[in-house]
Amino acid sequence: MDLLLIQEKLRELLKERIALGATQKQVAEALGMEQAHVSRFLNGRGNFHLATLNQLLRFLQLDVEDLVPVEEMIRRVPTLDYSNSDYCDVPLLKGKLGPGQPFPVEGRIAGYRAFLRSFVRPFYRPVLAVVGAKEDAMVPAVQPRDLVLLDTSAAKRKEPLLDRIYAVAFDNGSGIRHCGRAGSSVVLVGENLRGAQGGPREISLDSVDILSVIRGEVVWIGRELKAEPRA
Repeated sequence: MDLLLIQEKLRELLKERIALGATQKQVAEALGMEQAHVSRFLNGRGNFHLATLNQLLRFLQLDVEDLVPVEEMIRRVPTLDYSNSDYCDVPLLKGKLGPGQPFPVEGRIAGYRAFLRSFVRPFYRPVLAVVGAKEDAMVPAVQPRDLVLLDTSAAKRKEPLLDRIYAVAFDNGSGIRHCGRAGSSVVLVGENLRGAQGGPREISLDSVDILSVIRGEVVWIGRELKAEPRA
């Protein structure tokens, strides 16, 4: 990616972070500059020097490779040849879903898992993500450390159904929730109301794109079963 594309991608991500609660003042303090410079950058009236871009990456908790589109990253990583098989590779996103953990960026791939081609064919750009150890909002349906397969269809994410489960990004973190539209807001609801993350949350869509909140519908859950110790 060239420097101008990196600038544009970081501009989009910074706008998204501010829409989710960060302030221009916080950004300016983190970058050691005047708030006016941040405002000009956000409005596309100025760009940052390379050193400032590196500071911005740290503020956003990203690496440069996080900015690489998923298609390009998939091309870079060798995969098994399933051309004559009933199976295909599904990318596993690097990072985990949970409080204080930004949604795993699609361009950063930790590996692949094989799925039946016929199973994943109905899903749009399916990806896998790991549920973090502190994400307890959907217990017992979804447990910490589960592996979830996400259908990233924009149409499904724009019109979420409360009886479905989705991967979401909010409050500079991420998680798993039921989601539904409520007028100009989206409501996030957990099943485990006694858990630390299970309380309902309403997010106004006046300044936030719903696609930046709802990142994918959970269509499969994988869980590692612990073997019982022998007597």
